[in-house]
Amino acid sequence: MAQLIADRMDFERFGVKGIYLIGSVKNATAGPGSDIDLMIHVGDDTGKVELLKAWIEGWSYGLDEFNHSMTGHRSGSGLIDLHLITDQDILAGTCFAVKIGAVDDRARVIRLQKG
Repeated sequence: MAQLIADRMDFERFGVKGIYLIGSVKNATAGPGSDIDLMIHVGDDTGKVELLKAWIEGWSYGLDEFNHSMTGHRSGSGLIDLHLITDQDILAGTCFAVKIGAVDDRARVIRLQKG
């Protein structure tokens, strides 16, 4: 599902530079109650970031319903745990941004901006 979201995402429209998977789904330890931790590298256009959040929220609730139909588990708050990072976060090495180049528990690249 994370790959499908990345494939369908309009990077230009949402100001996205990269999408990464972290957490239990990336580590193949997720269970029926696990969320999908997406880390998305965004630009500084707050309008585009707000559109991105709304778009991801739609996916999140849709996936929660799908998960409920398959497993009987419903989170009620959506299935995607969204972590937004910026260029400044990467430069500062914040707790999520540092996962991009980590030796242990490295974020898995799902899709990067072309060019």
